[in-house]
Amino acid sequence: MIGELVERWHRGWITAEGLTSEYRDGYLVVHVNRPHRVFEWIATDDAETGAVASVVAAAPEPSWLSVPTHSPAKVIAEVEAAGLVVARPDETFMRRPLADHPFSGPPEGYSLEVTRDPVIRVQVLADGEVAASGLMAVVGQDAVAHRIETAEAHRRRGLGSVVMGTLAREAVRDGATTGLLFSSTDGVHLYRSLGWERISGLVVARNAVSA
Repeated sequence: MIGELVERWHRGWITAEGLTSEYRDGYLVVHVNRPHRVFEWIATDDAETGAVASVVAAAPEPSWLSVPTHSPAKVIAEVEAAGLVVARPDETFMRRPLADHPFSGPPEGYSLEVTRDPVIRVQVLADGEVAASGLMAVVGQDAVAHRIETAEAHRRRGLGSVVMGTLAREAVRDGATTGLLFSSTDGVHLYRSLGWERISGLVVARNAVSA
């Protein structure tokens, strides 16, 4: 079940970022093409962690591995045994039905801007400057949230909820029914407060190749 959801999430992520992907030796690989992360390998089954971690560790380019799992400690041990460095040990894979997603407009002093290219982009503005923002890519009936950010000076004002609610509303208009996202440790509280549920943990590791 996790594997199917991961594949669906990945399709939204590469759409949001304008990336491409392939299956290499049976493993899902995204072409990130950044100096510090040329490839990101995604394990669709944590039972394959040891094998794919060994491949990533031996890669000549800076490469990362993401492993959604119900057993983070076991995955961490396996990737470290393969020679990878754990970058983020406790992220969370989450989902939510979008039809009843909470929505609120921006507070006084802020304005809302929504664009499509075709990825949905939401910005909350204060005096013309971006106070909070986020993306959501709709692929079929799935909508994948990405880069949900609030500027330091504008935190604790509910702007993250404004961004998420607006993205969900616009995604429903585009035919989406299910939201998917990978959350950092800091973001989990926001998403839980909006009714998102945990699918699994997520361990992210990288090889030792320098940019």
